[in-house]
Amino acid sequence: MRNIFLILISFLLFSCNDGKKDNSGNINGILEDFSKMPDSVIQKGFTILDTIQLKPVDNLVKELRQIPEVQEIGVGDELLSFRLKNGPTMLIKLKEFSSITKGGTSNSMPSMTMLNPPKVDENNANVVGAQRGENRQNKKALLLSPYAWHFATTSDVLVPLEKLKTNKNYRGGITSKANSSKTEQTITIEDYLSFNDYDVVHLGTHGSQTCNIEGEIITMTTNCQSYIATGITFTSDERRRELQESLKNVSGLAFTPTEIFLTPAFFAAAYPDVNNKLFILSACQLGQRGDVETTFDNILQNGQLFYWHNNVIATDAKKAFNSMYDRMLQYGETSPTAFENVPDVLKKNLRTFESEEKRGDSIEVYTYLKMATKGNAMHIIEPISFIDEKTKNELQDGVVYPFEGILEDDQPEKASFTLEFLGYTTQEIQDKGMSFSLKVDGTTVLDHISFLPDTDYYDDIEVKAGKNEKTTLVTFKGVNLKKDLKKTSSVKLEGFFHFSEENYGYQMINVSTGSSDMRIVMKSSDASVNMFFDADNYGLKVTYPAENQNLFSDEEGYIYINAPGKGWIKTKLIQMFTAVSQLSSINMDFAGLEMNKGSVMHKIPAFAAEVTITMLEKEPRAKKISGGIGTEKTVFIYEGRLTITFDSQKRLESLVENEAAIYYYYENQQITMPNAQVFTMPSFIN
Repeated sequence: MRNIFLILISFLLFSCNDGKKDNSGNINGILEDFSKMPDSVIQKGFTILDTIQLKPVDNLVKELRQIPEVQEIGVGDELLSFRLKNGPTMLIKLKEFSSITKGGTSNSMPSMTMLNPPKVDENNANVVGAQRGENRQNKKALLLSPYAWHFATTSDVLVPLEKLKTNKNYRGGITSKANSSKTEQTITIEDYLSFNDYDVVHLGTHGSQTCNIEGEIITMTTNCQSYIATGITFTSDERRRELQESLKNVSGLAFTPTEIFLTPAFFAAAYPDVNNKLFILSACQLGQRGDVETTFDNILQNGQLFYWHNNVIATDAKKAFNSMYDRMLQYGETSPTAFENVPDVLKKNLRTFESEEKRGDSIEVYTYLKMATKGNAMHIIEPISFIDEKTKNELQDGVVYPFEGILEDDQPEKASFTLEFLGYTTQEIQDKGMSFSLKVDGTTVLDHISFLPDTDYYDDIEVKAGKNEKTTLVTFKGVNLKKDLKKTSSVKLEGFFHFSEENYGYQMINVSTGSSDMRIVMKSSDASVNMFFDADNYGLKVTYPAENQNLFSDEEGYIYINAPGKGWIKTKLIQMFTAVSQLSSINMDFAGLEMNKGSVMHKIPAFAAEVTITMLEKEPRAKKISGGIGTEKTVFIYEGRLTITFDSQKRLESLVENEAAIYYYYENQQITMPNAQVFTMPSFIN
């Protein structure tokens, strides 16, 4: 008798039209606000739950109808609901939830229609947490698994737990709570009330629904309701009273004798405005009645919700979300695009219950993953990263960055930056006019620069394909930083990937300037000279080991020499330049340096700032070759005679021509100028 009744109910369930719910807290004249319900009515409801005996559904309905205070009765696949006037919804489990599916078993016929999600304009994209300024990089995810003990390794919550923790935006920002046993109470109602504190919320649990019945001959009304199991349980009257007290200001709850369930009214009351967020409610049957979608259509301002229409096997749900998170993280796609690119075989017409035929009252149905969306399409990560040219991975905080220039010389430095852009093909970036901006210590040095199409091979922008079709690597070469950087200091880099004028991806990172101090060794066939440069005071010391002599030079351009019988003297006379004329026998006319600070000797350390990879890539007389000592080095041949090598940090390492060579070693130096008298020649002018 019970099975015949349930089949009839199932047919009628799917003949119902989706009902709209009033968002005011009063549905069909029945209170939703738990705090306004009289304690006596609440206790009456629990008393009925405690005393009623499980029996065939039609007998349960008849028994409940004998209770004058019962105002409505609903029937579903695994739940029977009833409600007292001005009281909460009470639930009777007709069977235990299955560990194979995200709900119980179903006798439901598949829905004849599918609500088509609104098409999101992909140019109207933004990032979760975009309203938090610089702190938007530190995103937060809440992962709730009330039935971890039930699903074990098939829990789809394990997917974001594993994948998000390796992403830079979520390191240290994941809150994961799971009930590892039936009686464990790790998850509380406060967790369900804290969704606004997070950018991504993934709830993996059980779901079900009921539809109200009316008439002596049981027929269905259009008033149907979805339920989400919280895993919050109470096993004693004392525990029940404690929970009851803590729930006084909470709406949209339903109760079995031992567990709390949520209805869509809970979300309507707790989250009237949802901005820049992604919610995943992975539970069975949340799409059958349309109340979940209607609720989120009202509360979503910018964001997406994903949920299952009918019952879904837990392993199928895990496979679908595994694919979707990969699209959102590895490809950087917005959640609607990632949802679209999940293979249909993982999200549509999924057969369910064929492995549960042994239960006797199950039939095979189909399910599919659904999306509710409003406003912007959400990226769950910042789809832009600074890339370390040395490791080819994301640039890490605090590393010494290869800035081009001598620090603290009153001249602005330059630098080249490689960025990884995610989420869009190169054609999409070009068609939608996406652009890039860069700030260095708060100063804009690149402003809405379009980097596609890449038509000029010799310009300052280089575009390469990334790890997949939605990844583009772009290098902006020789960017003028518009400021003189300090030695061994922190520099803030901020990159902006503009989807539109208002919305963008963002990364901020602090790097170090390191030091411009150097030890330079110059060799020729018959001599060796050592040079030491202190960037702090622009002091320069030159030693001639063979003659055991030293020269100095300062930032004003004076050259210091220890003259026999006179001690240290300093001069700017051109005649003294012969003292350094043989410092380097290498012809480096291509550098063409004009010194605005220091003496002619300072040209040697200045080469380290001016002779750069960017400069040589534009120089037609220079040819980049493979090889060099160490696989991470870069080597050029200039005019077929001069070999120029850069180290793994893109710093000038050596210039070699036949037997002449200059070697650069980046080591801290401290040079003190000797006390010297200014030497001037007598004037012969009357």
